[in-house]
Amino acid sequence: MTARILAADDDAILRDFIAQGLREQGYVVAEAATIAETLLRAREEPFHLWIFDRHMPGGDCAAALRTLRAEGLATPALFLTASRSLEQRVEGLEAGADDYLTKPFSIVELSARVRALLRRPQAMREAVLRRGVMTLHFDARRVFVGDAECVVTANEWRLLALLARRPNVVLTRGQIITEVGIAEDAGEVAVDHLVSRLRLKLQEHGAGAVMKTVRGVGFAWEDTGSQM
Repeated sequence: MTARILAADDDAILRDFIAQGLREQGYVVAEAATIAETLLRAREEPFHLWIFDRHMPGGDCAAALRTLRAEGLATPALFLTASRSLEQRVEGLEAGADDYLTKPFSIVELSARVRALLRRPQAMREAVLRRGVMTLHFDARRVFVGDAECVVTANEWRLLALLARRPNVVLTRGQIITEVGIAEDAGEVAVDHLVSRLRLKLQEHGAGAVMKTVRGVGFAWEDTGSQM
């Protein structure tokens, strides 16, 4: 299977250098130029490897990576940096980075780092969360009830992952609009419709009533046990 890589860097010349160099070696490469775009693509699309510039418009990629790790995404991450600061390297590794590459670098060195990270066993890269009879595969964005897959849309997946990661925590409709990425002009009614569709799909697959409505506030996941 061809490896999919997300290359995120605000420097268009460097990003093109990385993307073209890796594509010539047969990889499928997607690109991002900001923190917001990086988070969106990392959450919505399955990748085998992330290559992140440490600093981009919108913040520090260490904070962004820490957020992705907290959400259960275990995709290997390679940080690019112009700094040789040991403190920054340690901070990035503690945030969840798997390797660091200091600029400037050659495509030969980058390719060697990429191959090394991609050789890691798939079991180390795939984040799986089990809640009761349900299993969520975060890297593949797939959900199973027992052995049967429950096919969900992109927004349904984001809502499901958002609630499942925070069992027994009530999220307001406003929080869901922001974190799922629902258009603000769609209003809170769009949240209710999204919850209803997802709840119906899960119940049709035998998952039971896992999403609780908290009247006047929002929604929460009723925890029945979990395992990562």
